[in-house]
Amino acid sequence: MAKKINSRFSLALTTSIVLHIGLIAVLGYSAWQYSSPYSGDVKGESIDAIMIDSSIMSEQYQRQLQHQLTSQQVKQKQQQQIEQQAKELQQKQLAEQQRLKELEKERLLAIEKQKQEADAIAKAQAEKQRIQQEAEKAKAELEAQQKQALIAKQKADEEAKLRAQKEFEERQRLEKERKEAELAKQQAIAEAEKAKQEAEKQKQLLEQQRLNAEKEKQEKLKAEQDAKQKALDEQKQQQALDDILGGLTSNVPPSQQGVSTAELNQFKSQIHNAISNKFINPKLYSGKNCVLKIQLAPDGLLLNVTAEEGDATLCREAISATKLASFPKPKNNQLYQQVKNLTIDFRPK
Repeated sequence: MAKKINSRFSLALTTSIVLHIGLIAVLGYSAWQYSSPYSGDVKGESIDAIMIDSSIMSEQYQRQLQHQLTSQQVKQKQQQQIEQQAKELQQKQLAEQQRLKELEKERLLAIEKQKQEADAIAKAQAEKQRIQQEAEKAKAELEAQQKQALIAKQKADEEAKLRAQKEFEERQRLEKERKEAELAKQQAIAEAEKAKQEAEKQKQLLEQQRLNAEKEKQEKLKAEQDAKQKALDEQKQQQALDDILGGLTSNVPPSQQGVSTAELNQFKSQIHNAISNKFINPKLYSGKNCVLKIQLAPDGLLLNVTAEEGDATLCREAISATKLASFPKPKNNQLYQQVKNLTIDFRPK
């Protein structure tokens, strides 16, 4: 639009200049046209003298005056025309100047408007660029968020998959443990039932053994009483014999009485085995011992048993087993003299 206004201003300026040049040319030509017939060359050649009639001169003079008057009128009219044209030209120039001012004003307004439009366009472009940058930034942030969301989703899916796998494995493990525990429980119930049955059998067996032992005890007590009485009689007889022999046999060292260490250890081992055969639950007393003091009759009958030292419970059980045991008879009097008061270190086996 500014270009259009500049073009119109240039055209008006050119038109004004052409009109001024044309007006000056017309005025110059008119002045030259009316002055040239009456101009003479004062420096020209000499003029020949001619005789002229006075009437002719008068007529010529009149014509000359008329011509001058006409010329003045023409000049006056031309001057008026020139003044009128100058006035009109001035008015046109003023109008043209006013129009040019208006055009300049319009041009300046157009430039200002163009500037404003350019500023508005620049602002709009800047705003558009800002909005585009913000949109690109928002798009980038959205893409980043979507990417992060996708990564988080993939991670969550992986964690859920691993968690599900672990839960599945944990359920399998718990199911396996439950089955194993159920099987172990059934086995434990079966073993407990079996143990109960075994315990019942053992209880019945122990009860039977107790009854048998009680019977044997009664029988043994009676036999012991008889044996003790018999032993006392034999001891009296032996004492009488010893008195007669002057105590020679009792004063002879064991090595001179015909009893070897091997025979003595063998007899002690037989006594130990006889007690072990009557001992119940020897595993309960593993590593424990009890020192027993045993008195025997010549036929191997138990006269008395006491505990000198050792585990109290073991000693109590060992004494009971000793009273139920059957001991061998010493094969001769020399051996009997060595074992009638016998010390046994009993260890269950």
